[in-house]
Amino acid sequence: MNINLTRKGKRIQLMTLLFVIFLLISLSIQSLNTASKTIEQDIYDFSRGSYDILLRPGDSRTDLEEELGLVEENYLGIGHGGITLEQWQNVLNRDDVEVAAPVAAIGLYTANEITYSLPEREDSVRYTVNYTTTDGVHTYPIGESYTAYSFKDPNQFSTYSTINSESLVNVFSGEYPSFKFPLTYHQVVAIDVEEENKLTGEDFSSLETYGPGLALFEEVPILGLENGNIPLKASIQIDTIDLEDDEVRELKRKYKIKDNSTFGSLSYRDKELNEQLIDEMAEQETVSTETYSLDFSDVITPFYDNYLYADDDYRLINYTENPLEDREIWGVIESGSQETYYDVEPVNYQLIGDKISVKQLGTDEQSGIPYYREIKERNNFVLDGAEVIEGEGFTFYHVGNFEVDDHDDLAASPLGIYGIQPTYLSEDRHTQIQPTAFPGSFITTPAHGLISIDWVERLKGDKPIDAIRVKIAGIQGYDQVASEKIKSMATEFEEQGFTVDIVAGASYQSLKIDVEGLGEVIQPWTTLGAADTILQSWDIVKIILVTFFILVSLIYMVFSFSHLIKTRRKEESLLTSFGWKKENIRKLRLKEWTGLLGIPFILAFLVLLVISLRTEEYVLFLNLIIIFTVTCLLMFLVSLFYKNNQNHPQKPLGNKTVTWQNAWYYRHLVSFSIVQISVMSLIIIFLPLVINLQEKRTVQTTLGGYVHGQMEGFYTVLLVFLFTVGILTLIETLISLWKQRSDEMILFHHIGWSNNQMYKFYLKEVALWSAISILFGAIMSICLYQFLFSQVVNTIIWVGVISLILFSFILVVSFIVLINMLRRTTKYWYKKVG
Repeated sequence: MNINLTRKGKRIQLMTLLFVIFLLISLSIQSLNTASKTIEQDIYDFSRGSYDILLRPGDSRTDLEEELGLVEENYLGIGHGGITLEQWQNVLNRDDVEVAAPVAAIGLYTANEITYSLPEREDSVRYTVNYTTTDGVHTYPIGESYTAYSFKDPNQFSTYSTINSESLVNVFSGEYPSFKFPLTYHQVVAIDVEEENKLTGEDFSSLETYGPGLALFEEVPILGLENGNIPLKASIQIDTIDLEDDEVRELKRKYKIKDNSTFGSLSYRDKELNEQLIDEMAEQETVSTETYSLDFSDVITPFYDNYLYADDDYRLINYTENPLEDREIWGVIESGSQETYYDVEPVNYQLIGDKISVKQLGTDEQSGIPYYREIKERNNFVLDGAEVIEGEGFTFYHVGNFEVDDHDDLAASPLGIYGIQPTYLSEDRHTQIQPTAFPGSFITTPAHGLISIDWVERLKGDKPIDAIRVKIAGIQGYDQVASEKIKSMATEFEEQGFTVDIVAGASYQSLKIDVEGLGEVIQPWTTLGAADTILQSWDIVKIILVTFFILVSLIYMVFSFSHLIKTRRKEESLLTSFGWKKENIRKLRLKEWTGLLGIPFILAFLVLLVISLRTEEYVLFLNLIIIFTVTCLLMFLVSLFYKNNQNHPQKPLGNKTVTWQNAWYYRHLVSFSIVQISVMSLIIIFLPLVINLQEKRTVQTTLGGYVHGQMEGFYTVLLVFLFTVGILTLIETLISLWKQRSDEMILFHHIGWSNNQMYKFYLKEVALWSAISILFGAIMSICLYQFLFSQVVNTIIWVGVISLILFSFILVVSFIVLINMLRRTTKYWYKKVG
């Protein structure tokens, strides 16, 4: 005879849920392991940049670096040295060092003064030239404004006559209307050619060449930054003026210029008279006006040495790249700009709380451009005419351009001199901020010029090196073994007196900085220890997820088994009264339980088999066996507990309301649901707080943002699972509770209670114990968060809102279950009674 004491519907329901639990927990545990391996592999692959350790002289860290554990991307925009060449060689010659790339900031140098020419104009014209620069937000005038005149002289049949200021003497002519650039300032840095090549993969061998030997001074080969464009524009206004031959002759007589001489001689003879002539020419009637804009940022690079000219459409062209075939070009190069240079002091970042700000130190009187750091002028040598009377004269010899690309956006090894990451406005990320052509920007300019380390002692003294970028030998990626090796070497270097920063495992972080005159900007810095922070955060989240997983699953299974055992008691007692022996009852119980546990196990095994064959994750079977074993043990313990504990008579609560009396009387039936709701409340409040805290710690960096993005879907699946199991426990509890009270419901129905009265009566009980459960879970989540992370939960309103939403959801679910129970119990629940 095939006898089952558990109803068919209940058996199917329980087996289905056990199948889901076996399957989901097995997959979830494996997902946790896979997620851990994925994160560790991402860290291994992406968190080691081009080098591992940054060595600087002692006490090199700024206050901001000390406070936040950051390194500025272009930390060598300033550099006063402190490391000798001998110290660098000692680091380089170590067997455990693969690369030791030194770098030394030489200072800001102005570029060679090179003129550019405009197309020849045969009519009488007035040129007005103004220059502007920009920081990406504001545009500023910069440099000298030029005014010059060109016209045919009736006494000079083959040449033009010109009128211009002293600064354009030997520059401007009628055949070649040429003008000077404003001074631009460029950071020069010394590198070791071989080690820098190992670090960046770029070829710097041209720095080992020699100049043509035509200069008056010793020539230092220099590479200019290919994409180091200077924000510089010229606004050119060309006025055609009404100037007759008689007027030209009259002007010559007035200013005592011989007929066979040009107006240019006046600038040599009498400067004040020349300025008076220019003022008088400004009153000449304008016949027509043309305006042009020339953008030099597109065509010039730092330490450029090529002539520029504008074609007939006023487009700037590099003469070296596009020489003219039908006409000559003329220009001037002034190469004495290495006589002076400028030292740049660091920006004074102010940190108040978690806000970083930068104040202006002043503005340039001529242009109004703000500056945020001190600029000090220095001399390399002193000239008297063309003779060097103090120091050793040298000049830069441009041997080409260099360009270094950022090959990895996740890891950050701040090279200190290349400045690849952009700075932009916080409110408008399309507005990129850049240093102007005037020095002193809060943005440290990247190296615009590179020279060989061979020149560094001569230009900077006996301790010229500002930093050494060290790459450890024998490491392929960033893991625990590599981390320990790097830390060990870092300790050795610290003992030698270096300031040591471990940049392996670092990543870019975008800092929000309040800059006076611009507002809030986003600037890239390097966050040290980003990889370790990510791993620590993931370990915390993983432990919490596993704990909640086990807790929720155990509560649900204990509840299910308890409910199963309690509902069998009457049936087993009835069998005993029929004469069944205890041995036969135990066999029947074992047979039913074998089916209840065995069928879900076999189905889960088959599903996992298919998944394992496709994913080759055979450890899923081990997970399933462990879960099945724990489930069997749990069922045995629950059975043993109920065998040794009989039902005790319920005691009244006292003078309390009916709702309190009923909630207390049926507390044993709803105890598991109370626990599950408390846990659900704890999870829904505590887990997002933890994930949000760890997210803030990790997504500040590009590596952390990448890893977190990989995990977002995983977090969502786990939260849904935990919430679903909690709701299933609630539904099962309510069904069990209200089934036992079905006679009571029928009685209320027959004595004339309306549907609304029934809803109110039963839902008030649910509201009472669920509200207590949610309140307890919320208090536990806040206390646990405070205890574990020492973080004050400053979003109590948010906690309250989440608790209210959960409470409302529980009431809605309870209402739906109650409607179904009343329909099945009273049969005629929908008819209005009384």
